[in-house]
Amino acid sequence: MRNLKLFFLVASLAMTISCAQEKKSSGASAPEVQVPPAGTPWVPEGTGPGQNPGTQYGGTAALTIPNLAVFGQYTGRPMNNPTEIKINLNMVKTDGGTFGGTATITYKDNGYYYKGYFTTGSTAKATQYNKVFSYGGKTVWHGIFEDFMGGLVVVIDEIVDLGDGGGSEDLVNGTVWFKNFGLTYAPHPPTYCWFVSLGPYDCRAWPSGTGMNTYAHKDPQNGYIKLGSFTGLSIKAAFNNEPLL
Repeated sequence: MRNLKLFFLVASLAMTISCAQEKKSSGASAPEVQVPPAGTPWVPEGTGPGQNPGTQYGGTAALTIPNLAVFGQYTGRPMNNPTEIKINLNMVKTDGGTFGGTATITYKDNGYYYKGYFTTGSTAKATQYNKVFSYGGKTVWHGIFEDFMGGLVVVIDEIVDLGDGGGSEDLVNGTVWFKNFGLTYAPHPPTYCWFVSLGPYDCRAWPSGTGMNTYAHKDPQNGYIKLGSFTGLSIKAAFNNEPLL
């Protein structure tokens, strides 16, 4: 995912190696360095709500990873001792009743601070799969995001509703999943990857025909890898005071 290798531009086509736009800095006072250089691979349009992607907006929770090998697949490089791994969601409600915005994953490793962000867009069409539904007796929310190196799915699957008419409690739990695009010299289609049904840029988590059925399963399918789990995310902060239920 957060690829920290060099990317080469060949005839204006980017070779996809791993899955995300990531920045790093050696401290709060040091300028962040974006890897790969701005404009090299394809970047999804827009960044959703907030003035910029990042943890200064939305809600943030600690992200617990299963092991360093999986996290290395996400970053695209061997990991030493990553700490303070976090997930941030900054979402707004669209006119279609779905939620669009950004997901940002941050961590520290070898004295550097890394930040990679994904967008799901902010229109009703782009976010049409970001729905709340019931699965196995549990209330679930799916959010599917993209950066220019792959797809990310956030699953909120523990939303507490006390049944007292007050709606859900504020803190929720869930999981984060990723899928890298395949190695290719082909340009990214002019649409989000969940609308792509063929080739290396297909990031549909629940394929159905040429589209996607977000209700098919709680967890993403089609090659997604579980990056980690989170607890205690504030939905009031993450969804900008809009109720999920």
